[in-house]
Amino acid sequence: MPSLRTVAHWTLRAAISAAALAYISYDVDHGDLRATLSAVHVRDLVLPLALYLAGQALSGVKWWLIGSSVGLERPIVDYVRFYFVGMSLNVFGLSTIGGDVVRALYLGDGRRPALALNSVIFDRMNGLAILMALGALALLAFPQYDLPWVLSAALIAGGLGLVACWWTCPRLVQLLPRRSRIRRQVEHDLAPFWRDRWLLVVVSALSVAFHLSQVGVQYLLARAAGTTLPFSYCLIMHPALSLMMALPLSVGGFGVREGGYLYFLTRLDIDDSIAVTMGLLWWVVTALGGLTGLLVFVSSGLSLPRLRARAIERVRGTA
Repeated sequence: MPSLRTVAHWTLRAAISAAALAYISYDVDHGDLRATLSAVHVRDLVLPLALYLAGQALSGVKWWLIGSSVGLERPIVDYVRFYFVGMSLNVFGLSTIGGDVVRALYLGDGRRPALALNSVIFDRMNGLAILMALGALALLAFPQYDLPWVLSAALIAGGLGLVACWWTCPRLVQLLPRRSRIRRQVEHDLAPFWRDRWLLVVVSALSVAFHLSQVGVQYLLARAAGTTLPFSYCLIMHPALSLMMALPLSVGGFGVREGGYLYFLTRLDIDDSIAVTMGLLWWVVTALGGLTGLLVFVSSGLSLPRLRARAIERVRGTA
């Protein structure tokens, strides 16, 4: 039985999604929204979906480099398969944490689940730092969009500060008490990932490529929805939207996602029906990506991951 705290947490998230969607429904003209949605053709989503899936595959390659650096040797195709299966759970599950745990269990295969989970944590930390740094640099490079100075300052300081903290994390945690759980995890569990500076450079470059591919998806979805966005504005918008949807404020990002598109696109005088359509199309693309992960799970014959190796396998390993 779920605890009272868990029920209250999900009730609050559902209430936030419902309230946001109700406001958007009241604010947006339903006739314009129906007309905009009906103008979208399936063929308009083929290229965005292909680019989205290519980006996810690239993330699987990046995770392979991270895992292989600490002895988690598996074929690159396994890393990509596990990544896609985890992605499907991220999309259709209750949170991104579930998908991350599942791909760590697949990689650890009941033998080294802690090390595998550390590779996933490091992958996530790197991806978030590079994403926010990309948004910060875009804000500095393209000031003509005149976002509120408070928002710009927060995103720039947060983005550049986050990537600096990620790069110097092993030194920064020394400021924490020796018994701190975070310090122990960084200095002992995650330390191998920071020792290889070349690895840090390569995985960061792959993170940049991945996030640029997702920015490209936003650019293509805008065209599918009936408008054209400057790529430079997508560079600013996508990191902010990704951060908003990653926060545990709603169910599946509904309401928050569409509200974010409304905020950013109406600043460019783009019709609110197009903004909401873009939000819905982004969800469709991620949902199709999740279905692709399920297809990978079924077609590759994967079984559910396990936390510990079977006893007979442990005996064989020591024989």
